Amino acid sequence: MKLEFVKITSHEKMPISILSLYLLAFPADERRPCQNLFALIDGAEPAFDFRVIVSDGKVAGFITTWDAADFVYIEHFATLDHMRGSGIGGAAIECLHEESGKPILLEVELPESGPMAVRRIEFYRRHGLEPRYSFRYMQPPYAEGLNPLPMVLMTSADLDLDAARDFLYSRVYAVRG
Repeated sequence: MKLEFVKITSHEKMPISILSLYLLAFPADERRPCQNLFALIDGAEPAFDFRVIVSDGKVAGFITTWDAADFVYIEHFATLDHMRGSGIGGAAIECLHEESGKPILLEVELPESGPMAVRRIEFYRRHGLEPRYSFRYMQPPYAEGLNPLPMVLMTSADLDLDAARDFLYSRVYAVRG
């Protein structure tokens, strides 16, 4: 499988299948309103990247990341339904890790949220990330009127989780801790 990331630098160049996937794969409380996402894609925050995952020349999904000093934060990551189970997700995680040379950090739903949350946690564990259950973490709301969510941070290496939370709160969510 030949996998590559194609960075989207203008929201007008985003494939409609990828925008649809973003809207369908994440509930409203777990994603940015489109106008906020578009501003980031169009360059409002240099640490942010929106990349389409292309496998063997076909659009397969997307990954959004934030480049911090000590880690890369995966904010959103999804593959198209018909491409799931083909190894693309794992290959994308490995490719991102190799490309960045930094530990990876991400948020996942609590395992008690349901079977899909457990499956996601196990997927990330298979690809080198470990849940940090002892660190209590709340994802701030993406916009006014949306809800904060209890989440679990997962990392591919030991990180200063307080500093990581400070980065997420100040840069990703633009709130105070």
